[in-house]
Amino acid sequence: MTGCARLGRILRSYPMPLTFLGLFAAMWTVQALILPPGARHALIAWASTNLANLAVNPVGTMVASAFVAEGSQGVLLVVAAVGLFPVTRRFGNLRAVALITASHVLGTLISQGIALARLEAGLLSDSIRTVPDVGPSYVLCAALVAAFLYGHGRARRLAALACWCALVPVLLDGLSTLEVAAVGHLVAMLTGAVAGRLLSLLERRRGPAPLGAVPAGPPAAGAAET
Repeated sequence: MTGCARLGRILRSYPMPLTFLGLFAAMWTVQALILPPGARHALIAWASTNLANLAVNPVGTMVASAFVAEGSQGVLLVVAAVGLFPVTRRFGNLRAVALITASHVLGTLISQGIALARLEAGLLSDSIRTVPDVGPSYVLCAALVAAFLYGHGRARRLAALACWCALVPVLLDGLSTLEVAAVGHLVAMLTGAVAGRLLSLLERRRGPAPLGAVPAGPPAAGAAET
């Protein structure tokens, strides 16, 4: 297979992770090279999935927040790739989108819902309404867990597990005090595990989902390559 043909096959097979990583990298470039500090802070405030923003624009906020980060974009980009490609290879693009979307949404809603309940109980100050909360960490949490639990290939699964083990002390820091980010990360991990299990069961009943367009050939051969 020539280099161009191989590249074309990758592009057809993995549009979801390539699109996600491309958009995140593009936003990283804008934040780092184009926006002045004040505009970067304004962008983070606008995209944050906090109580104030979720009350007025929940869908737009949850979409934007996945592509904006306060820092460590390089690490996030690499770790997201380690999780997203194996998950897509295992379940296909559409099912992988469903898995990470469910994890991102549930991680956001449950963590912020707990924060709202604690605010109304007088356990938190009103500043929690506008706390910055951006980044793809809920996505990568779910992807890493699903990749090492259900992914194909020992090396890919071990890479996902290694990244998860390295990051989990940071991701769950503050869980004992119900900090928003830590709660969201835990929910995203659990959602990734449960959603991956459900997709595995669905796959057994209906057959594997296609990665993308593949060259014409016998169905059995195509299934064997997935």
